[in-house]
Amino acid sequence: MANHVPDWVLQSDVSVWEKDLLEVHGSHEPQWLIEPDGDRTLWLHKDVVSHYNARLERVIPKGEDWSEIISTQVALLLGLPVAETRMCLRKGRRGTISKDVRPDGFDLHNGLVIMDSVEGYFPHREGAHGVDPARPGVNRPGHTLANIRRVLEDYAPPPEFSKENLTSFDVFAGYCVLDALIANRDRHEENWAVLIPQLTGDSARLAPSYDHASSLGFNLDDEVRAVKLLNLRKFAEGGTAGRFEYVGKRPPTLVSHAADALGLCTPEGRDCWLNRIADLDLGPVLSVLEGNQIQTMSDVEATFAYELLQLNLRRIQDGAQCHA
Repeated sequence: MANHVPDWVLQSDVSVWEKDLLEVHGSHEPQWLIEPDGDRTLWLHKDVVSHYNARLERVIPKGEDWSEIISTQVALLLGLPVAETRMCLRKGRRGTISKDVRPDGFDLHNGLVIMDSVEGYFPHREGAHGVDPARPGVNRPGHTLANIRRVLEDYAPPPEFSKENLTSFDVFAGYCVLDALIANRDRHEENWAVLIPQLTGDSARLAPSYDHASSLGFNLDDEVRAVKLLNLRKFAEGGTAGRFEYVGKRPPTLVSHAADALGLCTPEGRDCWLNRIADLDLGPVLSVLEGNQIQTMSDVEATFAYELLQLNLRRIQDGAQCHA
């Protein structure tokens, strides 16, 4: 019997989906598309980026589509709130769509906005690095776990955590655990957010996690992947939390950063993630990779992601035992 192919590995053709004219960005920026259903749901569309390989003399697409959907599934297995994602085709081009995480009646404010009032925080934007005049040797000044915990005190956790006595920062620490699992080095201030009610009846709260395409070695060529597979631990330990404050040339590893986040959690939050890490079964994702069921992935890409996920889970579990 053929292996069952789950729906999340399939591509959706969104060529005829309309752009939302109220949400249009630049011509080369991600675009909000309207799903042609009764609810006219918004999805953020991004094309897969391609680069020219001079040695091979051809254009090679990166893997933002498969890295995004795999990361989403890992987040779901970990029990995290996460944006729904799909691989897609739009006018023949590979891409992804990510469902709008804003419920009706809410606005989304990313970390760049809510961190603005934090003393010692200097926003980092593309082409305009944040610089603290009092600490010129500090990278990403002020974007720290402690500051994030401080600003999130004013926000409730996502609804699914309201009965577990977890804080919004406890849930954010889970996002850091996810980043360590999937080797996501891109948790900058615009890649986490809060939801603000337009009316006063609801609570402002932490938004689901989103935008995980920069994961699982998505941007490597297959020949490079094959070489790195020979010493995968070295590659994994090169995964660093460089979007957060650090001093010197090398940020902490994603695994140690996740451990630091757990150390700032409430006891309930810390126990929640330690238990989930100990019991985490990646089987539903690993079986898809082992069976080469994602058509846009090469055999080397699938093997690399398969091995990296298992290695990172062991690293996180080992680190959790040391901090238990």
